[in-house]
Amino acid sequence: MSYNFKSIEKKWQKKWEEKKVFEPEINIKKKKFFVSFPYPYINLSPHIGHFYTIMRVEAFARYKRLQGFNVLFPQGWHATGSPIISAANRVKEWEPKQVELLKNEGFSEKEIKKFEKPEHWIKVFGKKWREHLIAMGMSIDWRRNFITTSLNPPYDKFIRWQFLKLKEKNLVGKGNHPVVWDPKTGMPVGDHDRVKGEGETPQELCLFKFKLDDGRFIITATLRPDTFMGITNVYVNPKITYKVAEVKGQKWIIANSMIEKLRNQDFNVKEIEDISGKDLMGKEVETIIGKKILVLPATFLDDKYGTGMVHSVPSDSADDLIALTDLQKNEEVLNKYGLDIKKIRSIKPIEVFDTPGIKGSSAQYFLDKYNVHSQNEREKLDKIRDELYKFTFNKSKFNSLYKEGFSKNLDGVNVSEGQEIIKNELLEKGKIDLFYELTGEVVSRSLTKCVVKIVSDQWFLKYGDGEWKTNVHRAIAKMMFYPGIVRSQFDYVVDWLKDWACTREYGLGTRLPFDEKWLIESLSDSTIYMAYYTIAHLVKELNPEELTEEFFDYVFLNKGKGRPKWNKFKKEFDYWYPHDFRNSGKDLVQNHLTFFLFNHVGIFPKKNWPVSIGVNGWVRVDGEKMSKSIGNIIPLNKMSNKFGADASRLTILSGGESLDDPNWDSNLASALNGKFDSIYDLIIKNYKKGKVSKELRNVDKWAESIMNKIISDATGFMEETLFRSASQKIFFDFGNLIKNYLNKTEENFNKNLFKRMIENYLIMLSPFCPHISEEIWEKLGNKTFICDVSWPKADEKKIDEKFGQEEKALDKAISDALNVVNIIKTKGGKTEKLYLYVLPNEIDLYTENMKVIEKRTNLKVMVYAVNDKSKYDPENKSKKVKPGKPGIYIE
Repeated sequence: MSYNFKSIEKKWQKKWEEKKVFEPEINIKKKKFFVSFPYPYINLSPHIGHFYTIMRVEAFARYKRLQGFNVLFPQGWHATGSPIISAANRVKEWEPKQVELLKNEGFSEKEIKKFEKPEHWIKVFGKKWREHLIAMGMSIDWRRNFITTSLNPPYDKFIRWQFLKLKEKNLVGKGNHPVVWDPKTGMPVGDHDRVKGEGETPQELCLFKFKLDDGRFIITATLRPDTFMGITNVYVNPKITYKVAEVKGQKWIIANSMIEKLRNQDFNVKEIEDISGKDLMGKEVETIIGKKILVLPATFLDDKYGTGMVHSVPSDSADDLIALTDLQKNEEVLNKYGLDIKKIRSIKPIEVFDTPGIKGSSAQYFLDKYNVHSQNEREKLDKIRDELYKFTFNKSKFNSLYKEGFSKNLDGVNVSEGQEIIKNELLEKGKIDLFYELTGEVVSRSLTKCVVKIVSDQWFLKYGDGEWKTNVHRAIAKMMFYPGIVRSQFDYVVDWLKDWACTREYGLGTRLPFDEKWLIESLSDSTIYMAYYTIAHLVKELNPEELTEEFFDYVFLNKGKGRPKWNKFKKEFDYWYPHDFRNSGKDLVQNHLTFFLFNHVGIFPKKNWPVSIGVNGWVRVDGEKMSKSIGNIIPLNKMSNKFGADASRLTILSGGESLDDPNWDSNLASALNGKFDSIYDLIIKNYKKGKVSKELRNVDKWAESIMNKIISDATGFMEETLFRSASQKIFFDFGNLIKNYLNKTEENFNKNLFKRMIENYLIMLSPFCPHISEEIWEKLGNKTFICDVSWPKADEKKIDEKFGQEEKALDKAISDALNVVNIIKTKGGKTEKLYLYVLPNEIDLYTENMKVIEKRTNLKVMVYAVNDKSKYDPENKSKKVKPGKPGIYIE
């Protein structure tokens, strides 16, 4: 057969749609399983990056369906925010980059003109997303599809209800708040409004003041105000010209870039004069506890970040310790700036924490652990910085330096508990000030570099609320995470997450119900919409005016009496909730996925808190990072047209798992349709052959043992969403088992066993390659869809580890023989015969598999026991034979 993937894929997509295969209804006799992929922003077509994340949901959904679950997999579209309006405006202006993007989507100039209207974007790209996902064989219930914003009145009503509930519980507030700000448009910038820096947020820093003898202050910024007792010195870049500015009645020395940053954050700043960093070298400054320390040179400091100066805590910062150590050794630099070498070398780390398992400096402990000896080992130092902070935050206690000076004795108090106490009391005493810096560079869609701005009268979600955080931690403790290691990342994000600005004044979206001048921003209206999926196919039966607060309270919170016609809405929600599996990229842990948890915990009772979350890495294409500049971002429709849906699905899931960045292998994708051809032919040719026999020969027992081991292993991998490992077990290992069984039996195989092998293989392959699985399944005479049958169960009693060990030994012998063949051929020699010398108790293994060995090596094979006196052994290879390791001779 020549596998025509286009016709076969369309055939089965049409059949699934006609029979409404993926439109589940309530069935109290079946366990339910509710999965979702974050609704995408529909301003362009889907690409390979989206594909990997949604395929993890798709494969899990199909697997759970085969396990007997009633599976719901809905999909909606996101249009909230300003990107679509901004893009429409750029089309009006005929902005070259925007026009080029639409031309790359296949639109003519005449068609592009229509994109001047925001609604046209939603209509066109919503349709494209749906078409492209259908073409990839997604098992989605399209009845429940919807778009966000006020363009969809029922959803608009739902989001208004969500915020009424949050306000009712005092989880939303109003005040001055730091936001990511576009200076050009004069607007806050959400994730979807950015061309660079998605996920970056304002990060709170503490400004410390170090007083010079002349009354001026050197200002530093830190994330760790709690370590201030361990400050040993201040670093200033001698190559930078700083500014002296009047701030809060004091003369502050800061980087030039800080002037505008401070003004954006409600500081009154008056510039006075310039000062060279070089002029500050060796000066003494006074810390907030009255201790005198030195200003030292550090040319690595960047005047674009923070104040351009830092204070040093070498006991708890590996960067600070290695910088101090390097400087103390560098007499050239010390002499250049006239520094007292003896004095500098007398500076020692000051311990501020007691940490179990670490004697002395925790910074030194981690430098030793990772064998770091230089500031240039940046990758290791970055790893240490993150690990060290988490380690001390969770395990360390403040030492006796913190016994006095605070409202309570902090000696022996956990860092996680005392950190906020220290910061708040230093603020109250006026010792420090708060300042916000972006966690990374952000560029808006107006191509403007963004800043942090304090916006007044801003509404915000109180993610910094201690009680709310505690409840989210409780939810996390009971959840499943895929992979399990991300659980601690969620706990970490919950701990540091601050209040979140949830409104904006411009764009598409839902009006804040209690302050209509504001629109709810795009990350804040996308946290509990999974609940809306449960009723999305039914809301069309009601007028939007009927979707009142009382309606949603009754359906989602079981409050009030409700009306009779509301009952079916409530039954849908009660059946499908809680949400079972949410999957997204690792970049969304710090915002969307954690917000998803906060809002569910804030609004719903415990029984409806999320069950599990999956997190994955970022796609690489043929070994390279996805990049517009490289041009390797593959649109989904090009993948399905060029490679086919099944080949694309299997390739993307074979590329990685867990938090690894998966690699799309174009060569594999290109080769798979040829492999599908071979699979089809092999199965159709042999399925009805063989002999019926109740007696199982040794070769049959071997095949049955290996099959059950594959089923057992693959099932375990599927349960953990380790789809690369599962696909390798199923497509490659199981496929090879079938071929090897035919080769070993020379087609004199056990008919019933072979039939079971084929059926199990196709069923297990179907989550990855549903189209070819359905096609072959039908050709075998089955009347049901393969997606409606049951996933096979491993019979552990039939797994004999002996067979697995023999299989490995056989594979190793073949691999070794092929290596010898390659060596001979590179030297110009010929290879025709393979002689294997084995231990007497292994002779049956290799003689029974002679045909397999011959097919895989393309050599005539002879097998001898080492004690066979008639053996042909010109190089005495039999003398080197060991258990499971035959001697090899090729001529």
